Amino acid sequence: MRQKKARQFTILLIGVTGAGKSTFAAHASGADVVIGDDLDPCTQDPLAVPFMLDGYQIVLIDTPGFDDDKRGDVEILHDVSKWMISEGMLSKNQPVDALILLHPVTRDMDGITGEERRRTRLLEKLLGDDSYKRVTIATTMWGSLDPIYAAELERDLTKSHRLGEGGVWHDFCKRGASVERHDNSRDSAHGIIRRIIDRSNAAEKPPGMQRSKDTANRNVISLGPSFFKQLVLDLEEDIEALRQDILLHREDEPELPVGQAADPAEQLRWKVWEKDKMELEERVARREAHLRKLRTAVVSTC
Repeated sequence: MRQKKARQFTILLIGVTGAGKSTFAAHASGADVVIGDDLDPCTQDPLAVPFMLDGYQIVLIDTPGFDDDKRGDVEILHDVSKWMISEGMLSKNQPVDALILLHPVTRDMDGITGEERRRTRLLEKLLGDDSYKRVTIATTMWGSLDPIYAAELERDLTKSHRLGEGGVWHDFCKRGASVERHDNSRDSAHGIIRRIIDRSNAAEKPPGMQRSKDTANRNVISLGPSFFKQLVLDLEEDIEALRQDILLHREDEPELPVGQAADPAEQLRWKVWEKDKMELEERVARREAHLRKLRTAVVSTC
């Protein structure tokens, strides 16, 4: 008798650099996960990490970290979406079942950057309709905090600028996302995944009955025109901000030291300034090239 194939759950891991995505994947799977924060983010690609849990085939998709100086969040999300399309992970036969957003509590829970608000806006465009209940926000790095402070932080989490009224995560949770504490262990990672599986199974009707619309088309990720248009808008905003940085940097240009009597300290200052200018210009050029590709994607999806 042919053995029934195990049900597969594909879960996307996203978060800032240092949030613990690779560590989560390593704990959950028991495998060595090579994608890491010490690698050059520009060379990182997503990595599929498969393993079995409770008779289910789990595939965690480990992704490069956000808040990278060389590659912006817009570029990272676009690259991840392209990789998922190339791997066939956005089809009915191989859907993305859930998304885990990992966030380290060692970062100021009340300090919301403009970049994080833009990223949240992008994620809202990326998420499919009625898919927020398949989103888990996993807070990490609790062991790095003083136990008394950690307990106070956990009690006040719902009042923070992330979960409180108007916070970047508030709408996610209001629309069905859950927030869980991840304690950097195998048991904790498995617990989060098991709750994702339970929520998904609970949404399905008993055998013999027609599955719900959400179950029949359970892709969490939606790469429609609105997502790509938002990518274009945010990348244009990013490029304009970098151009302003270049203008400000040029205002601070030191005098070029010449001759044998030039002060070594002044020579070093000018070299550092020149290096920073070149890096800013390279970032603008790379983002402009990416923007041209995105505009093509917008046209092709409309």
